[in-house]
Amino acid sequence: MSEKSSTSPHILQIVGYKNSGKSTLIAELTRYLTSAGRKVAVIKHDGHDHFEMDHEGTDSYSFAQAGADAVVVMSEKRTALIERQATRLEDMIKYLSAYDWILIEGYKQAPYPKLVMVREDKEFFLIETLQDVIGIVSWLEHDKKECMEERENLVWHSVHETEDIARWLVSLKRHQEKRKL
Repeated sequence: MSEKSSTSPHILQIVGYKNSGKSTLIAELTRYLTSAGRKVAVIKHDGHDHFEMDHEGTDSYSFAQAGADAVVVMSEKRTALIERQATRLEDMIKYLSAYDWILIEGYKQAPYPKLVMVREDKEFFLIETLQDVIGIVSWLEHDKKECMEERENLVWHSVHETEDIARWLVSLKRHQEKRKL
């Protein structure tokens, strides 16, 4: 990681049901933010605890299979750390504090600003069960006004307008930073 940022990172959660487009949106937001010179970290929650980053035939895999509780692979340009222990979301955010943006996929109950991905009408229920929702990213084409009437200060975006979403997030953060001054 490079030098510590002079401000705290901007944290945004992307939440929604399976196959709602969370990973795709995070990849697009990351492209936009990094092309604008921002340092971006992404945290992905795996609710099934079945992911494997290394694979059979690699040294890191053989070290883990031999019982190592942590394996670190480092090169001139990258570092990978795999630990056999849970890490709290708050601790990982502190670890990543030198980044400008931290995008989080999942962790629905965490207390950070959220964009909720909606693919079907029935998924609007999720918005009512979560706190800190700042916007909806929807696949739906019908009139958004009826869905938005009950929620003030909630912004609606089309899933097909990822660059507009990224610009809105950057402008929202700039506005919030000016209010702090």
